Amino acid sequence: MPSSFVGLDTNMFEEPFVTFNSSPHLLDLVGATILVDAADFIGIHHAGRALAEDFSRVTRGKASPFKPVNAQAGSNSIESAIIIGSLASPLIKQLEKARKIDISAIRGKWETFITTVVDNPLKGCGKALVIAGSDKRATIYGAYTLSSQIGVSPWYWWADIPANFHSNIYALPIQTSNGEPSIQYRGIFINDEAPALTGWVLENFGSYNSEFYKKVYELLLRLKANFMWPAMWPGYPNPGAVFFLDDPDNHRIADEYGICVSTSHHEPMQRASTEWFEEGHTDGSWNWLTHRDEITDFFRKGVHRAKGLEGCFTLGMRGEYDKEMATDDPGAVVRDVLRQQRALFKEVYGCENAVPQVLALYKEVQDLYQAGEFTVPDDVTLLFADDNFGSLRRLPSGAEKERSGGAGIYYHMEYVGAPTSWKWTNSNSLGKIYHQLREAYDRQARKIWVFNVGDIKPLEIPLTFAMEMAWKIDSVQPDSIPRFLMTLASRSFGSSASLDIASAWHEYDRLVSLRKHEHIEPGIFSCLHYVEADNIVTRWKILESKVDQIYQKVSEEQRPGFWELVVHPVKASSIFTQLRVVQTRNQIYARQRRNTANKLLREALDLFDTDFKLSQDFHSLLGGKWNHIMCQPHMGYGDTWHAPSRDAIFGLAYVQRGQNSNLIVGQMGVAVEGHDGVRPGRINEESERTHPSRRDLVPGLTLGSISRYGPAKRWFDIFTRGTSTIHWTASAPHSWIRLSAIEGALHPDGDDARVWITIDWGQIPIDFDDEILISISSKEGDFEHVHLPVHGHKVPHASKLFVEADGCLSIPASGLGVLEPYQHHPDLGRSDTGSVTISSTLLQEDPVPFLEYPFLIFTSNTSSAITMYFNMTLDIDPADPMSYDILVDDHPIERHTLVSESKEKKKLPAEGWLEAVMDCVWKRDHMASLSPGMHIIRIRLNHSNLLLEKIVVDLGGVKESYLGPPASFVASDC
Repeated sequence: MPSSFVGLDTNMFEEPFVTFNSSPHLLDLVGATILVDAADFIGIHHAGRALAEDFSRVTRGKASPFKPVNAQAGSNSIESAIIIGSLASPLIKQLEKARKIDISAIRGKWETFITTVVDNPLKGCGKALVIAGSDKRATIYGAYTLSSQIGVSPWYWWADIPANFHSNIYALPIQTSNGEPSIQYRGIFINDEAPALTGWVLENFGSYNSEFYKKVYELLLRLKANFMWPAMWPGYPNPGAVFFLDDPDNHRIADEYGICVSTSHHEPMQRASTEWFEEGHTDGSWNWLTHRDEITDFFRKGVHRAKGLEGCFTLGMRGEYDKEMATDDPGAVVRDVLRQQRALFKEVYGCENAVPQVLALYKEVQDLYQAGEFTVPDDVTLLFADDNFGSLRRLPSGAEKERSGGAGIYYHMEYVGAPTSWKWTNSNSLGKIYHQLREAYDRQARKIWVFNVGDIKPLEIPLTFAMEMAWKIDSVQPDSIPRFLMTLASRSFGSSASLDIASAWHEYDRLVSLRKHEHIEPGIFSCLHYVEADNIVTRWKILESKVDQIYQKVSEEQRPGFWELVVHPVKASSIFTQLRVVQTRNQIYARQRRNTANKLLREALDLFDTDFKLSQDFHSLLGGKWNHIMCQPHMGYGDTWHAPSRDAIFGLAYVQRGQNSNLIVGQMGVAVEGHDGVRPGRINEESERTHPSRRDLVPGLTLGSISRYGPAKRWFDIFTRGTSTIHWTASAPHSWIRLSAIEGALHPDGDDARVWITIDWGQIPIDFDDEILISISSKEGDFEHVHLPVHGHKVPHASKLFVEADGCLSIPASGLGVLEPYQHHPDLGRSDTGSVTISSTLLQEDPVPFLEYPFLIFTSNTSSAITMYFNMTLDIDPADPMSYDILVDDHPIERHTLVSESKEKKKLPAEGWLEAVMDCVWKRDHMASLSPGMHIIRIRLNHSNLLLEKIVVDLGGVKESYLGPPASFVASDC
């Protein structure tokens, strides 16, 4: 269990104002009548009724009485009550007038509520918990906060989380205040919803109608969200999802509940793009230059239809089906479109700024804006976007921070598009989300945060995390993600298993931070170097075992929700990753002509089938409640971003089991860590020299070096490549060389033998520096040598520094400790050591100090490569590109920018982005001349969006892998 979980409490989301422990004079809330003023907003009535039902969920008894009242009429003699009302409520006004409550702290505030216990609040009522909100939504949030505190999860319906049982619930005699929210509008974009969500909606609701959306609205309000771009994918089934046509009540009921409806980045003026074609227009007609008047009238209808309902109008225009516009002068088109859209507001509402408006600076629209091709009225919110993969492309700069309309962000938690889509399951990194949202907040993007959440499920955890930050930005800190997970686990499943569940979620988050699922193809994780693939698979298998054990501990009632939120994502990811590694190994083993290549082929097919069966298990859960929701194909993308129509895997290899290998090489094979062999599986009968292998075959049997500073062990495999049983023995020339096995039998249909080599460093001479030979022979006449370079050298003193091993160093960015103004983000990046950035508030220090990384090398190398690994981020301020300074020993300081402008400006956010965005890192190389001895690298980060993960010094020994070499030994660890 990570040490970051030790001693954590679970009071994170808000100050508690209820308790489950009885004490004299506390207000008993069980059975208390829920009172709302009959004249208050209907959405508050909805929340009050939901709260009444929530009490029944917690107590397993009857729902609390719910009663709309007239303030003047009193409450007809009730002992206790929960009074819920906005400042517009006559009930709350009466309480204020009688000086029962003080609402001065929330008057005029946005979405702010108080809770307080009042004696004799109304005629006939002895005591009440009063929830008073500054406005409609504030009051609703207050009601749902009480629901959450008594034990009802916001996801009780969407993730089947049962309420934690309590027979006694009391209000604490305190006043609490919540709000204002950090972000004014906070919400979701339901997108890319076919086939999964759409299939589920059609089966359960018939269409994307108000019955479906009521479930969404309630979820959003329970998460303290208030904003939505509705589902809009065209064509499945024809014409696709059309919020305004699927049910004419959709928008009205959203307004009633308290949800601000907008339309997506490419659907202007409260019109769904599909509506244009439903009105009889053909492909190619969504063109401002050829259909200006018709499109203007189309916009006009949207403005009229939305009148009187809360909403936010999306401005601007993109091309047909969310593509670039077909014009030689897109800037001129956008300028004219904005003029006409603003004129429509004046025509319908009387002035241009009568309603909230937003312009999404998405893809090429951002490029046009940045180039000055059009200007945006000051009252319009600038909505900046990420690169569709979680790295923000731009944030407010200079005067943009002072705009009256403010700024916001459009952020993806899934995406369909280049280089490869990612929409199957949750592969979001909470650490990355934290950092990017914090950057947005600190740079004044505080008006709107909208998150593309695809099908909503299975993005419960990252969405909850983002909404928590949007409500109260300081509730999460760089090192408090474990605490967030603990709080969520306790709220969802009770305290008894919360530590184990949070730990499982945390490990899941770290593993999916390596690479998004759909981007993991065969060969991504190395099966040859640094035990990389095996280590990743082992972590997944351990996590699988852990969640299976927890599953046995949770109650029957909790198991469906636990399976959805914990078991399924872990098992699905584990199976998927294992399959990709098995596919990789199958290819390697087949090239080596191992019999076990065939076993791996069958294992791959079994994993492929298990992947599908797991989705079917999800669909059959709770009598089929979630049928279709995990039916998104996720294997078989190939070289395109287009989603496969059904899953497929390719390139499996099979060797001829009934055939022996050429007698020159024999039936026993040996393969070493770090090499798949010289001409594996092939032979030149004129020149091959085996038994043992010689000449140019030797590199294929030579291991990487080993020293007391790493790696701890090396391995080689012994395998059969024929039809007979092989009886093998292995020996080493020195007693201090330990082999994990020295003999065995290989059966034609059995497993290979992996032999691990370790060294007893207490026995080896310090000056030993030689290549030793490990002999492997068989009774059947085979003989082979494995070559192992061994270095006995030792650090001459106990300085605290990193030490070279295997011809390289790998230094975590956190190094030997992180001091201000730098920040350590332990849960950000591909490594368990996290990333280091610099605090934007402390960046102004002059001069900014360097991070220092001392190290020792033994290798003589005239030219060494220093590779810096930065987590994937992009320039977010055109006036301040990301840069860093590097200083090696006493050489001059060098300044470098992290990213360079793309040579294809209309296609990529930055040069090299296509590869870096899938790798989740930028790698930047610098050359240095390093002699044996002590050295120091100093790095200064000049931008808060720089996220340094590690530094690798290649002295000639770095091997090809995805993650690079593991962290180097620190001499003080001796």
